Amino acid sequence: MGLDYSFRAAKKKIDRLEADERARLLEICKEIRRAEQALSEKAVPLLQACVDRCQGLCCRNIRPADIVTEWDLVYILAMVPQLEPAIAACLSSEDFFPSDCIFLANGVGPCLFPDDLRPERCIISFCRVEPSIEKEIGRVMGGFSRLIRFFKFRPLRRIAKRIVPAICRHRPVNR
Repeated sequence: MGLDYSFRAAKKKIDRLEADERARLLEICKEIRRAEQALSEKAVPLLQACVDRCQGLCCRNIRPADIVTEWDLVYILAMVPQLEPAIAACLSSEDFFPSDCIFLANGVGPCLFPDDLRPERCIISFCRVEPSIEKEIGRVMGGFSRLIRFFKFRPLRRIAKRIVPAICRHRPVNR
């Protein structure tokens, strides 16, 4: 379906939220961002090794839709809604075939997304497995799992929010 479809779906998900749901979404996204910042701080030497050795190879000859998901776009758009026009502009050059990441400025970089606000796979992927940052990677992944659960269970929470007050209103008082 492509990344443009995921982008539109992410925008729709955010637009349909009620005020209290938006507040909860922002809390989840802030938690992901804190986990991402902790991972970035702890992984400084690994990130530098990736830059020195690979020079952005992970952003070359890819299908962005295989790396950036609808949930990543929800996270990024919720945290930095002003990126929406820039993301939409990048999506206009999305190709069906593997190519360099469409979110690289001028096709070479830097990345459109801020260093401390990237898609999950971009955050947790390193040139090699490193046990010293497993806990931080787990926190980032856990944050994205909470984000997904938030949307998956949202209809149930909405139903409960409407039914519980109705039940309490019609409940007979025992004396």
